[in-house]
Amino acid sequence: MSKPFAIIVDIDETICTQFDVPIEVAVEVLQRIDERKLHVHYVTARPEVCGTATANFITADRLPGALNVWMCPDVLDSLAHKRKQHDLLKEKFEVIASIGDSAEEEEASAAAGIPFVAVDLYDPRPAWTTLAARIVEVGGFRDA
Repeated sequence: MSKPFAIIVDIDETICTQFDVPIEVAVEVLQRIDERKLHVHYVTARPEVCGTATANFITADRLPGALNVWMCPDVLDSLAHKRKQHDLLKEKFEVIASIGDSAEEEEASAAAGIPFVAVDLYDPRPAWTTLAARIVEVGGFRDA
């Protein structure tokens, strides 16, 4: 039996800036996802104390995967947390890509064998265009 498709998404400087200012292209791509076809998991370095504010941001912007937010526990550094979550998600899902802005996401993705899409905060559109093309390949968007 095949595993369901998923993507892993960083939060800060990937889907928002200044903690809760949405990056328009990221929101546009994520809002088109059909959650029956593609699971969205947010793996962030944000500490657990930021959980409510993070959930409010995701809900307010109508982003998919609101129940799949993996905050960084106090007992792990952010890289260890991201590596652990990438490994766990890779076991349960066919992860088509991880998208983020830092070397931590890239390293966690590489360690888990997950393709990585790097976001440039000053020009995020190319990264989100690349991710959107991968989503199209697996039929992960709602029908237009």
